[in-house]
Amino acid sequence: MDELIRGGFPKRSVTLISGGPGSGKTIFALQMLISGAEKFDEAGVYATLTETPEELRLDASSFGWNIESLEKTGRLAILDLRPSRFLELKSEGRTDSFFSWVWKNIRLKAEETEAKRIAIDSLNVLSAYFSDEHQFRQKIMSLIEALHKFPECISLLLFEQITLERTIEEFLTDGVIILHYIPVKNGMLRAIQILKMRRTEHSEYFHPLNITREGIRIDPEETVALF
Repeated sequence: MDELIRGGFPKRSVTLISGGPGSGKTIFALQMLISGAEKFDEAGVYATLTETPEELRLDASSFGWNIESLEKTGRLAILDLRPSRFLELKSEGRTDSFFSWVWKNIRLKAEETEAKRIAIDSLNVLSAYFSDEHQFRQKIMSLIEALHKFPECISLLLFEQITLERTIEEFLTDGVIILHYIPVKNGMLRAIQILKMRRTEHSEYFHPLNITREGIRIDPEETVALF
């Protein structure tokens, strides 16, 4: 990735990680946070709105990643922000909205740990709580502005995209990375595309992406033709 975006993600950047089911979005985000914690001692916050924290730990263990040890030392925090958790609290008399509840938990944990990497999985769950697209767009803009205020922080917003149509989220973020998972003659092919990345040069090619026993591997020297 560092070679594809000429040195790494810019600080105070918010990047959309977009792709369909099975493309590797969750693994990509987890690996980014775990790599930051293990190699650079950078605290990370993973906000899950889809899977349970235990499911994420199991996913990580299949690649030999020990999330529990990072959690114990405060270098990684997994926040369970699924709608079901919110509804449990809502039944107890809470009055804040789902969006406000999600952001408050992320902000407090990021401030507490002085997080340098944040992942939110996923925007699709947040959008389901808005019937008006304009209102959702305004909320996403405020979320991105708030994430920009964390000093020296890299933020990843995961987005489940089924079609190839451009989305409003792509125009609002600093960077857009698309993870492709498409059928080919002999099976399925994974590839990564850097659609945009502000404040740094980036590759304009499709590069093969492989999910191995150790996690995601990208060959910056190899390209593929998808269309």
